[in-house]
Amino acid sequence: NDSPETQANIALELQSHGVDAGLVKFAGHELIWQHLHRHALADLFLDNLEYNGGTTGLDALWAAVPILSAPREKFSARYGASFNRGAGLEALLTARNGEDYRALAIQLAARPGLLARVREALTEGKRRATLFDTPAFALRMETLLRMQWEVFSRA
Repeated sequence: NDSPETQANIALELQSHGVDAGLVKFAGHELIWQHLHRHALADLFLDNLEYNGGTTGLDALWAAVPILSAPREKFSARYGASFNRGAGLEALLTARNGEDYRALAIQLAARPGLLARVREALTEGKRRATLFDTPAFALRMETLLRMQWEVFSRA
């Protein structure tokens, strides 16, 4: 919801936690390509710990925006860690728990040079990381489907 009342409430909540509300940019509805282009404006994707970003997280990674995540027990709370593993960033951006998550978020915010190096690693890693290797994924998927067809055909 991009109503002025909602934006004001969010700004008040941010300020109550000591966050400069001016750092948050509210954006209206856009065409998909414009929406995806906006991802590059972010420095870091703070994954929700209980229900991870899913497709939104992948979109962020494609735009070279790193995901900070901390996996939980539920399937819906493990996407970010899986994406980081596939992007080769698991050791840098996957926290063990909520406390580590908070500490790492603060460290990355306080050290823009470190965050810039993480973004560079993500950009460089896109050339060799399994997460971004669409042809290899398609080949593995094709092989899996063939195997399933063979099992089905024998039944």
